[in-house]
Amino acid sequence: MVIDLIGRQLLANPFDALGLEWQSIVLHLFNLVVLTVGLYFLLFKPVKKMIRQRQEKVRKIEKDNAALSEEVRQMKESTEKVLSDAKKEAASIQENAVRAANQKADDILARARDQAKNMIEQTERSLGEEKRNLQKEIERQIADVSVLVAEKVIEKSISPEDNKKLIEDSLAEWNSHEKQ
Repeated sequence: MVIDLIGRQLLANPFDALGLEWQSIVLHLFNLVVLTVGLYFLLFKPVKKMIRQRQEKVRKIEKDNAALSEEVRQMKESTEKVLSDAKKEAASIQENAVRAANQKADDILARARDQAKNMIEQTERSLGEEKRNLQKEIERQIADVSVLVAEKVIEKSISPEDNKKLIEDSLAEWNSHEKQ
């Protein structure tokens, strides 16, 4: 019964059963519209504008980033080319240095050979001169000994002319024995 009574009241005037009046519903609807319009102008439009600005900034950053990426790629390519050229130049410099070093070594070796040849020739000349000096010294000593021996054998003094003749004869005989 109570349920029937409540059900009938709801069917007759549903707003009265809930304790609502139509003016209050209209007022709430009006407040809702004002609040929605106010929020639209106060929040939605500025937020939407801010989002649009951020999107533009992001697009600009992406565009700048793409340009920078392209510039970095180009710089990388040019750096690789410069590095490649530098390696080629370094190889060329090294090759030239090796060639120059080999040439210098050949020059030093040639000079050393020339110096050795000159030293050998100088030594041979010096030895020849020394041999001639020794031969003259030996000839002089032989002459002195020959004079002494001849004086003892003859037991008389030999004149310088006789001495010279004896020396020349002895040397001629000695040279002929030496050549044989």
